[in-house]
Amino acid sequence: MSEKQNITRTEMGVAVMGLMRTGTTLVADLLTNRGKSLVLSEPDLLSKYDPTLAARMRQLAKDFGLPAPTATLEAGNYTRNIDHFDASFMAELKQLDFWGVKYVNMVGWRRLFEIYRPRKIVLCVRDLRAVTVSALELVNRMRLVFADNKHRRDEAWVFSRICYSVHELMALRTLPHLVVRYEDLVGNPATLERLREHVGLETLGTERLNLMIERASRSQWELTKHGKAGEISDKALDRFAREPEGPIRQMAERIWRMMGEYNVAFGYDVPPPAQRIRRHDFASRVMPNDNPINYVDTETWNWRGPTQLEPVFGRRRARILVSRNIGKHAKILDLGSGSTALRRLLPNELPIVLSDNAARSPEFIVSDIYRGNLPPAENATLVTAIGVLEYVDDVRRFLKQLRAYNLPILLTYYPTDDNEDIDRDSYGWRNALSRNELMRAFLAAGFIANPRWAFDGRQSAFRLRPKPVAARPTRKPRGKRIAGRGNKPVMPRRKILEPV
Repeated sequence: MSEKQNITRTEMGVAVMGLMRTGTTLVADLLTNRGKSLVLSEPDLLSKYDPTLAARMRQLAKDFGLPAPTATLEAGNYTRNIDHFDASFMAELKQLDFWGVKYVNMVGWRRLFEIYRPRKIVLCVRDLRAVTVSALELVNRMRLVFADNKHRRDEAWVFSRICYSVHELMALRTLPHLVVRYEDLVGNPATLERLREHVGLETLGTERLNLMIERASRSQWELTKHGKAGEISDKALDRFAREPEGPIRQMAERIWRMMGEYNVAFGYDVPPPAQRIRRHDFASRVMPNDNPINYVDTETWNWRGPTQLEPVFGRRRARILVSRNIGKHAKILDLGSGSTALRRLLPNELPIVLSDNAARSPEFIVSDIYRGNLPPAENATLVTAIGVLEYVDDVRRFLKQLRAYNLPILLTYYPTDDNEDIDRDSYGWRNALSRNELMRAFLAAGFIANPRWAFDGRQSAFRLRPKPVAARPTRKPRGKRIAGRGNKPVMPRRKILEPV
């Protein structure tokens, strides 16, 4: 069937659109009131038919109290999710005061609005620094880092997804709308009243129907964090304030410094002029409806990202390189993990301990890594430190702590020789070492280093091996010489190391 035959244009009451981690699911539930209104979270209507998503939507409709559809197409006849949606729900939705959708994936929203024109639009926003930190935590907790070799959802994806969404949100802002700031949603009752009046409800909903159809890894985490279902909590307001110094905090700062138009439009702090990032591929805007980022690229594993140096993309490339140099029987301690991406690059049976300076999911070991307080090695046979050394306060102390593991280390760094054109302070990097200074630091700490310089044009990778400690010379035996035992110190056989 043609698209025109398959889709009948109709009106919906409300479209809730916003960045991820801005309270959009909460707003969808507040606007869902049994017998009155139903807002569906992420129905992905324009995509290819997804039976798992369709089952979730049917569960939401059932929990809400819609009667089971009397007749629908056979599952094999659905081309897209919208076919299932229209066949299963539309007749009942039209009987309500209003219905709507909620999206944080804003790909194709213009086409969606042509099919289902919203009477009201709600835009959900939040301080971009808090959005960034919270989004990475969500990726880790819900295990959204893809395991195949075609997609990646890591720090680079979070960085790109937020920038993409900001541009789409600024385009949506040109339409009549109500802005709901997360900070006001959870902290100012007047915001709830404005929301109620905007959509024309007598009362807001009190159930978390959309949240409860989410994966348990998310719904239980949210309920544990905020309290019982239906409760609006401000417990996540200080998420960025609680983020310690390190690469994740710096990633959040960079996005905030790049998106000045967003900060001004929605009333958030604006960085001082000297800290603003004005010339950047992700920040460029020729026309209001032009997005400098192709969303499909953000999940592509080998996308290099912007032409400007972004450490999150460097870390992605470094993880891929390091993963190819880890032995089949290694047991890994990953320092400064950030995300679970390295685990997804390795065979499932390969044990890895993830560690960082914040609990990005329950499986992380928390330690103040960038201040030189490293976690115990447990039973690791190899330590990785990817994108870590630049943020360390005291490189000498950090390397000595690494040497104390007495294990091989795979480590990356951006030497000054290959990065003379960048301002290291703008990335939050706390040190600036040349190639020679690095090699001397490794030697002083007790390592033999095998480098692969500038493997991606800027950053270098190193395989560090603990330097053998010479045995003390033995005293000459008095009297008869013991057969078969010499007086020279015994040195372990030197292992030939493959280059990284």
